[in-house]
Amino acid sequence: METEAKTAAARTPVSRRRFMGGAAGLAVLGSFAAACQGGSGPAAGAAADSAEPIGTQATGASVSASASATAGGVDAELISRRYQGLKPFAAVPPAPTAKPIALSAEHPAVFSKVPTGDKVVFVTIDDGIEKDPAFIQMVRDFQIPITVSLADTLIRDDYAYFEKLYQTGFVSIQNHTVNHPLDMPRLSAQQQLDEIAGQQQKLGKEYGVAPYIFRAPGGNYNATTVGAVRQAGLKGLMMWKESMEIHDMQYQTASHLLRPGDIILAHFRGPAQLKGETMVQMMINLYKHIQAQGFTVADITKYV
Repeated sequence: METEAKTAAARTPVSRRRFMGGAAGLAVLGSFAAACQGGSGPAAGAAADSAEPIGTQATGASVSASASATAGGVDAELISRRYQGLKPFAAVPPAPTAKPIALSAEHPAVFSKVPTGDKVVFVTIDDGIEKDPAFIQMVRDFQIPITVSLADTLIRDDYAYFEKLYQTGFVSIQNHTVNHPLDMPRLSAQQQLDEIAGQQQKLGKEYGVAPYIFRAPGGNYNATTVGAVRQAGLKGLMMWKESMEIHDMQYQTASHLLRPGDIILAHFRGPAQLKGETMVQMMINLYKHIQAQGFTVADITKYV
């Protein structure tokens, strides 16, 4: 581990692009999926009219996309055709003037939802096992904010994939440790600092970002972890209220309903982990749950 990774200097979030760089992991890792090959698809808004659906079986239909573009630039007809009847998400309310959760590098907060009356939820995706080019196109198509928490051991075989994902302008990058230790509380204070500060350095080197939110693998943390978060210069430790499986949402409440400000956890997963389903299909299922309950998706970096 480099010497710089062990320092406790506080960092201010910076970004080369649209979002401030920087966003709980798995109960078990499972098998590692092979990295997907190929490009990331056409640029936003440049999908050909004859493009076949990404999330469904091809129908052969060719429909003009330009006529159904929404005011925000999202093509409703393309969304419906590619993603099994989904529609563009509703416009997000104006971001609050003062963030509902004010994070501090001196006293990192642990949070699993955001106090807000806005009917918004936050989509977060962890780890980095699956690297599906079709998901990058999906992000471009929907144009909704997503926060990804990346672990170096799971992304180092294809750093370029997450660079392409980040370059969409709809993704913020946060810290998820170097080696994804599920037994984080069992590590020494120095080992925990090495995991967090080391990943902070790697993400800065690869993507030019300075994450300010940490997510512990498996959601496992203790007071030592919070101290390491502070020493590494991050400001908060993010948990979640719901998690997405293959088809169903796992809720922490008896009502089994989303609530304003809930943070939703998903993972970069592919057929090997999803019983043959693709990452795109899992995200279609997630978006259906969100839309069916009348929510839209907001950028957590505007609220925290």
